[in-house]
This record gives sequence, structure tokens and C-alpha cells, in this order.
Amino acid sequence: HSASDSELTRISQQMEYQIEVNQHRMEVNLQQVEVNNQAMEINNQEMEVNQFDEEDLQLDISLDQEIAAQRYFSSLRSMVREEGRKMKQMVILDLGGEKFVVNRKDLMRFPHSRLGSLMLADTVKEVLKYCDEFTPGDPPEFFFDRNPINFPAILEMHREGVLHISESGCPLVLQKDFAYWNIDELEMEPCCSLKYFPQIDVCQNEKDSDEAARQREAETAEEENFGVSYVGQVRSWLWNTLEYPWTSQFAQFFAFFSLFMVLVSTFTFVLSTMEELQEDENGNVEYPTVLAIINFIDNFVVIFFSIEYVLRLIVAPVKLKFMKGTMNMIDLLAIIPFYLSIILEGLEDFQIIGKASKMIRLIRVMRILRIFKLVRHFAGLQSLFITLQQAYQEMGLLLFLVGIAILTYSSLVYFAEKDVSEEFNCTKFYGNVELTWREKVQDPCYGWTFVEAFWWGLMTLTTVGYDLNPKTLLGKMIGGMCALSGIFILTLPIPIVVNSFATYYKNRLWRTEVEIRKREKTQEQAEELIQIQKLLLLKTMAMPGGLNSSIFAKIPPSPNSYLKLKTSISFTQSEESSTA
Repeated sequence: HSASDSELTRISQQMEYQIEVNQHRMEVNLQQVEVNNQAMEINNQEMEVNQFDEEDLQLDISLDQEIAAQRYFSSLRSMVREEGRKMKQMVILDLGGEKFVVNRKDLMRFPHSRLGSLMLADTVKEVLKYCDEFTPGDPPEFFFDRNPINFPAILEMHREGVLHISESGCPLVLQKDFAYWNIDELEMEPCCSLKYFPQIDVCQNEKDSDEAARQREAETAEEENFGVSYVGQVRSWLWNTLEYPWTSQFAQFFAFFSLFMVLVSTFTFVLSTMEELQEDENGNVEYPTVLAIINFIDNFVVIFFSIEYVLRLIVAPVKLKFMKGTMNMIDLLAIIPFYLSIILEGLEDFQIIGKASKMIRLIRVMRILRIFKLVRHFAGLQSLFITLQQAYQEMGLLLFLVGIAILTYSSLVYFAEKDVSEEFNCTKFYGNVELTWREKVQDPCYGWTFVEAFWWGLMTLTTVGYDLNPKTLLGKMIGGMCALSGIFILTLPIPIVVNSFATYYKNRLWRTEVEIRKREKTQEQAEELIQIQKLLLLKTMAMPGGLNSSIFAKIPPSPNSYLKLKTSISFTQSEESSTA
């Protein structure tokens, strides 16, 4: 109230100005709201357009990939045509998830390889011909569904131009990788070829042997299926007991007893050759009791071997195949001399008694064949004979060299020692008929035969020695050369034979060890399968309406059935626990 009129006027003017400013701000805000609404409408329209564009993009994605691939290949062709310009573009090779970044120029160093042909491909169809998947881009990526363990050697060949390999890995797998990448294995460097090609032969032989062994096992299993009848079960039990010692404890006991009989038979044979146990001119023996015991033991052993052979022949699935077996033929030859000697001793009343007695002594010597029955009981001896069969080339090489050397030196020494020198007076030599052969060959007048020269060459080349010695200077020189060359001929090839033999023998022992482990594992699974079947049977009897016993008829006794039964047991136990 105390304010003057001028102050009131000023205050009213300020208020009017403030009102006008607020009104102007409201108008600006309204305009901003309208602009925002228009922007939202534009955004909605753009979203609708983008949605339509995404649908068009999904429909035309293959076309876009083709266009991108064509752009990549056009740039690639342009780079290839530009000679003299260093190509620095890289590509990515994905092998089973492991990626390798490589220069394209390195891969094109071998245009006939798979990678070289891939770099020269012009279309997607050609690219997919050499790889499994392809992603264009910068850099492009090629996918191969392969194991990358041997790929570094392939990649190093494209980078350096030489092919080297590492010692790790299987040579057969590496050979397949060479074939896949279209790499000639003959381009390998000599330092690696010396290891690669022998290993290929060894691995291929082992693979072929393993496949042949599996085929034989399958054929044997089919032949030894005697059926489910009572006679078939008895026959199967006898066959397993006599042929496979690992099938039961009784079979093991029988195998050890048979081995003991072989050792006893060999001991009695050696003991019977002693002079104290031989008959004199009057038919008397110094120790008749000991001789009677030896004969009794020998007769018992032969009867045991005869019963064993007859039983095995009766229960054999294929009689002809059984008789043609090498070990079975040895068993037959071990017992035949006994019966032949009995037959020939019964001919004492005939006029051929003199010849019969000599034949009896010869036949009795054949009893030593029983020692070969040990091969049946020792896997190491079996591996030894199989190794000798596989190493026949190396053994043949050694025998061939020895035969040529013997024939050569025998011919030379024969012509050197055949003619008697004229300076010797040989009248007394030819007229003396009382000289022994040893005295004759020491005389300078003795003329060699070619058979004696051949025998001398064999004994000299093997550094054994012989009573027949050269007398002339030329013959002595030939003899010295024969002895020296024999050392080299027998020494140089022996490492080759020994290394080959050791390799074959080691592989055979490992194969036998693996077979034994597989056999033990199969036996354990069979025993556990029996326990599982018993458990299922008890559950069937204890739970009416539960697990049906017909499951045993549906599941055969095999490793697969073992897993099925074990799975069913676990499933049943889980159901019982969940129900509880």
C-alpha cells in the first residue's frame, strides 16, 4: 500500500511479460510434441520397411551367398592373372575344429593336390567338390571333416616344397591322408621313406593277419556250434576241455597233466639210451627193474596220448580238417612208432627178423617227436614257428648266399685238388688197401670227388672244419678265401634276419597277449552275465507280474546281451528305489 504508482506499474509490466514468456514456451512444447509424434510415425514406418527387407533377405540369402562367392572368385581370378604381384591374401583351413591360416600362394604351389585344386576352383560347386563346407569372406574359410593329426606334414609340404613326416601316428592312416589330399607318397624325402615304407608293409601284414585270424575265429565258432541237445553239450564240453585249457579249471588241469606226460616221456626216452639199460649179446640187462619201470611208464604215456587223440578225433567238428592240422599230425606221428614197434616185434618168427630189428630201432628213435607236443602248450613256441613262416624271405636270402658261395668254392677246390701232382710217387698209395679213409685223405696222392669238395666247402664256409684239407698251393689259397668270405657272408645278412625276426616275434607276442586279455575279458563278462541272469530269475520269481522270464529267450548270450541285461538291471533297481 505504501508503494508508489510507478512501482505498481513496473510490477504489472513484469507480470505481463512473464505470462507472455510462459505462453510462448507452451506453444514451443506443443510443437515439440507434434514433432515427436511425427518422428514416431516415421519410425514405425521404417520398422515395417525393415521387417519387409528382412523377409526379402531371408528369401534371397542363397542369392547373396552366390553373389559374395562370385565376387570372391572374380577377385581371385584377377589376382591369379596379375603376374609379378606378390599375393598376400590368406585363407583359413578348418580341420575338425582346428584352424590353420595359410597363404594362398603356398597352396597353389602344388596345383594337382586337393588344396591346390581348391584354390583354383571358380564356382561354389567346384569348391564343395574339394571341401565339406565353405564360408566366403576376407579371409575365406574352408572346412574339412578330417582328423588334423597328419595335416601339419601336408601343410609343411605346400609351404616348403618338401615332404617330411613325424614318427607319431599309424602309417596306414597317413597313407589314407596322402590319398585324400592327393599327395604322391613317392615325393617323400629319403630320410622319412626309410621309416615309412617298411612300417607300411609291417602294418599291412599285421592288418591282413588280424583279418584272417578273425575270419578263422568266426569260421571256427560256426563249426564248433554243437547245438543245445544233451549230446551236443557233452561234445562241446569234451572239445573245450581237450582243446581250450582256459575254458575251465578241469581243462587247465588236463592241459598241465598232458604237458607233464610229454616231459616224462622225453625223460624216459633219454634215460633208455644209457648203456647200462641196453641188452648184451645174451639178452641180459644190468638193471632190469629200472628198464621195466621205464617201459611201463612209456606204455602208460603212449596209451594216454592215444586216448587223448581218439577222443579229440571223435568230438572234432570237422574230422578231415582235424586230421590235416599240423599239431594233430605231430600227435599222430608221436604215437604211431609205438604200435609199429609192437607189430614188427611180432615178426620175430619170420625170416625178415634182421631187417625188422633195424626198423624197430629206427622207429623207436621217432619217439623223440613227442617233444614237439610242447608247442601246443607254449604260446611262445607257436609264435616262434609262425615268425619263421613270416620271415621266410630273409631266411631264404641267407640260404641263397650261402649256397652260391659253397657251390663256387667247391668247384674251384675240386679242380685244384682233383689231379695228383707228378712229383709224388703214388704207387704205394694205390696198392695199399689197408689204409683207413682218414689216412687216405691225408695223403697227397688222394684225389677229391665233387661231393667231398662240396662238403668241405660247407664246413669251411661255416668255420666248422673238416678232416679233408687242400694239399696244393692253389687249393690252400681257395680255402683261405672261402673261410674269410664265409665270415662276411654269414655276418652281414644276420642283422637283417635278426631285426626282421625280432619285429615279427615281438608283434606276434603282443598279438597273443592281446588275445589272452580279450579272452579273459570275455570270460569275465560271461560270468557276470550268468550272475545277472540268476538275479533276473530271482526277481521274476519274487515279483509276480513283474519282469517276465521270456526276456532270457529273447536275449542271446553275447556281449550286446550283457549290456542289455546290465542296463535292464540298473533300470529295474532305479524303478524300485523311486517306488520306495
